Amino acid sequence: MGLPPAFHPTKASWAAVLVALISIFQTETPFIAAEVDWSARLALDVRYDDNVTELSARDLQRLATQGGGSGFPCGSDSTLTSGGRFSIETAGDYAMVPRLSSSLRARWLDGRPSAFDLDVAAHQYAEDSIKNWQAYRLAASQALHRGKHETTIGVSFTYSPYQYDRNLRSYWTANQLGVLPPPRREATYRTRGTELHFDQVLVPRFLWLRGLVGQEAKNYNKCFNERDSVMPFGQVELTWDPLGRELLRLRGSFVREDLRANGDLADTTFFSEPDISSRRRVLSADVRVRWGPKDRRTSLGLRYEAEHRDYTASNPNDIYHYQRTDDRRHATFGARVELPRHWFLLAGANHVTKRSTFPVALAGSSPSEDVTDFTRNIYEVGFGYDFRLAGERIPMRIPGSTGD
Repeated sequence: MGLPPAFHPTKASWAAVLVALISIFQTETPFIAAEVDWSARLALDVRYDDNVTELSARDLQRLATQGGGSGFPCGSDSTLTSGGRFSIETAGDYAMVPRLSSSLRARWLDGRPSAFDLDVAAHQYAEDSIKNWQAYRLAASQALHRGKHETTIGVSFTYSPYQYDRNLRSYWTANQLGVLPPPRREATYRTRGTELHFDQVLVPRFLWLRGLVGQEAKNYNKCFNERDSVMPFGQVELTWDPLGRELLRLRGSFVREDLRANGDLADTTFFSEPDISSRRRVLSADVRVRWGPKDRRTSLGLRYEAEHRDYTASNPNDIYHYQRTDDRRHATFGARVELPRHWFLLAGANHVTKRSTFPVALAGSSPSEDVTDFTRNIYEVGFGYDFRLAGERIPMRIPGSTGD
């Protein structure tokens, strides 16, 4: 099933969603007394990440021999054009990840529930505090009609006020200070995202379809304005429960993304800034198995994701992006064990690899081995507690999964 051209949220599209929601409440279906179910989940994970900034093998060697903590923030007046490669202290680090999820289910209309969700998470690193970050998500969904073939539409908003990428050469700083080669500065950004989705029951208890469109925006600090970007995306996902009992689930999805970065800007008169724009295709599949009593189930999940990126830089002098292609692989294993009195345990492991290919003319400089290729492993264990009111529980999300 193909996807439409890249989605760009417009006033008309938002108006269409608003009209659809209003029409729900203008039907002649009588209101019933509002029934509200509230539930929340508080969890704490301990995570070990062996490559927190996704460094290449050569950069890992440099960090081991040169040491870290030598980077400069954006705005520094230092004219050093060498060094300052690493602000992190160590390539691998432990992180504490507290998470809170809250869900409200309201039955405003007979047989057509509304849902409101809030998710908050924080990553606090033991040594590489520059990598600390928080994320927030707010979502709402509404069932459109009653019956076995239910259709639901929803919207969600995500926001992260601070993310650290790594130390990169800043052409804006070089232009401001009048030095060559461009000195390194810490590349940080904030991100926000919007999604619209619909869920359709195709075969009750057995088969579901989800469609999703959205946009993610990144805003870097002033040293890297050329990396500011907007990324429209679309996704189609099919879920199959062959037993119809929520004990075995198979799911596959296809995602198309189109990252559009600023690229070369007029604020660097004598330099041509890099263009990180790319088109991306992501195929993924996962399987989940559950067993045990309804309130004491054990779940195991396995997910595999394959992503291909084609960079669209048009300047041959942009040697790290011109005609470059990336292939990224991500495998995830997760487990959840429900305990008495609403407690649960979590465990997970992630393995990520990325390999880049450049034009033959650039093969001698080996930019893929020096800068872009990396391997990353993440291991985590955690525990949590489910709060419930009116007996409803939040769907499970195992580490590294996209949720239920």
